[in-house]
Amino acid sequence: MTTRALVAYGSRHGSTAEIAEAIAATLRGEGVEVDVRPAGEVDALECYPAVILGSAVYAGRWCRDALALLRRPQLAGRDVWLFSSGPVGRSRGTRLRRVERRASELGAHEHVVFGGAIGEDGGLLRRRIARRTPAELRDRRDWPTIETWSRMIAATLVKRAA
Repeated sequence: MTTRALVAYGSRHGSTAEIAEAIAATLRGEGVEVDVRPAGEVDALECYPAVILGSAVYAGRWCRDALALLRRPQLAGRDVWLFSSGPVGRSRGTRLRRVERRASELGAHEHVVFGGAIGEDGGLLRRRIARRTPAELRDRRDWPTIETWSRMIAATLVKRAA
């Protein structure tokens, strides 16, 4: 028996979308049927017993579409995992109170914060931040950690489906 999951994300410049795709690839490799969608394009949740939802963090907040999906009452009663793709540079102590409060209300399994990435594409402020950030700190995504986390989710889903 297979289980089905949705990996949804809020991403402005693609870094968080890449994390979502990596999570989905790991889940698929472990036998989970997965759909990946931007949070703003998610219509129905009925066919997904599990939802992995993440967002980029800008100015300490999730993207609007991801936050709107997180607030949907249809998430209740599903297996939910949350991730934030956030800070670059040296500061990674992001606390997202609204997200954590909603995670608690839903009984979400976990909310993890992964390092983010910043490139010189985008607006003036983004380019300026990228230039002022040392090259070795511009991409703080820890792919082995993301894969390990994804495998843990897959193990939980596969066990439940058995």
